[in-house]
Amino acid sequence: MTGTGKTNWRRISKESVFKTRIFDLHLEKSECIRTGAVQDFYYIHCYDWVNVIAVTPENLLVMIRQFRHGSGNLEIEVPGGGIDPRDIDPIAAGARELLEETGYRGENGRIIGKVCPNPALQNNLCFTVMFDNCVKVSEAQLEDTEEIETELVSMPELEKLVTGGHIRHGLVLNAIHFFEIERRKK
Repeated sequence: MTGTGKTNWRRISKESVFKTRIFDLHLEKSECIRTGAVQDFYYIHCYDWVNVIAVTPENLLVMIRQFRHGSGNLEIEVPGGGIDPRDIDPIAAGARELLEETGYRGENGRIIGKVCPNPALQNNLCFTVMFDNCVKVSEAQLEDTEEIETELVSMPELEKLVTGGHIRHGLVLNAIHFFEIERRKK
């Protein structure tokens, strides 16, 4: 089973109804070919995202604590963010985000997974990029609206953060899942 294939829907119209610097809200009128039903569907059009699994030579994971306005809490996450138009690919975006948010740089960047964050409401992808041998090369280069603390986490600590419910961001948990699959390959 794959995530692509023939659909029984026909788009009648599409328009952007609200724009922000991060996303656009689109309205699409579509017809179900099977039944003839016509319905308006709203979805969010936004850039693709990247999450970064950064492992140090000591086998520690570079993680961050960042305040999130949606949850109103300081969340434990992996570095990441939007893939900018200036990024040549998700790996370059991951390297940029890792350096900006933590001051770390790594080697052997590779994509270890990708998901649709919420295909019912969004059109974008979230890539998980992994770097090995990450070392601190500079101070973080935070945006004016970012307040981020970097933390190095051991694998046993990571498991406790996940099982204890301290890591709550679904896409971060997804990135950790891809990391666990990657670790089992070795």
